[in-house]
Amino acid sequence: MGLSVEEGRTFGRISRLYDQARISYPLSLINDIIAFSGVVSGTVLDVGCGTGQATIFFAEKGYDVTGLDVSQEMIDIAKVKCASFSNVSFKLDSFEKADILKGSLDIVLSGMAWHWVDSNTRYEKIYRSLKDGGIVALFWSHQEKEKSLFVKDVSVVVDKYAGPNRGPTGSKTAELAELSVDELKKSGLFTNIDFKVYEENISFTKKKYLDLIISYGWAQKLSEEKRRNLVEELQRVSDNYEEPLVVPYKFVLVLGKKAVN
Repeated sequence: MGLSVEEGRTFGRISRLYDQARISYPLSLINDIIAFSGVVSGTVLDVGCGTGQATIFFAEKGYDVTGLDVSQEMIDIAKVKCASFSNVSFKLDSFEKADILKGSLDIVLSGMAWHWVDSNTRYEKIYRSLKDGGIVALFWSHQEKEKSLFVKDVSVVVDKYAGPNRGPTGSKTAELAELSVDELKKSGLFTNIDFKVYEENISFTKKKYLDLIISYGWAQKLSEEKRRNLVEELQRVSDNYEEPLVVPYKFVLVLGKKAVN
């Protein structure tokens, strides 16, 4: 999908920053996943669960959730977050290598992580893992620079260090979502494929916004000198704006239901 898998493995060393800086998901998006699944309780696999931003929504609603991630540091934070839920477990593994019982899942979901799954057979694996009528839900977020002068100004700096259109100020994730739609259709393994969009304004302090940028994989792959320069340039941009920084976000959700022969 055009992103380095190695970037996706940098998050463990900044797990606490990641958890504090990353945004959550609209409740309407979560509710649409549940409505599409048609099950009010069931088994869920959260691929690339990170620190549990999506996991906890399904835990609260009573689903039996397994969070899967390649970072023990991320899982450790997710465990604390979900400590009060007996219906949640976590597994240190990649989706490609994980042993998943055939036909055992009602929902396979992945928030801001599916593009790190490096496999030509990932949709076949989802298909095998799902029960008849089970669903896949893939979702991403990005900021809308066409609606915010601040985000537009930040994107100039981000493009300089990350390359064009990278996160969170670029719509690369929307492109990844559209690509996932095409892949689901071409696989022939899923029906009722749908693409949904949600918009929400999110407020940041200047520090939290800077932390958000630094929490992206491309920023963590920079040399210390380049990352320091990135921070300095972002601070100069933010000096021109007052807190709170109100940032327009777009969330995109891709849905598909397992085809039954």
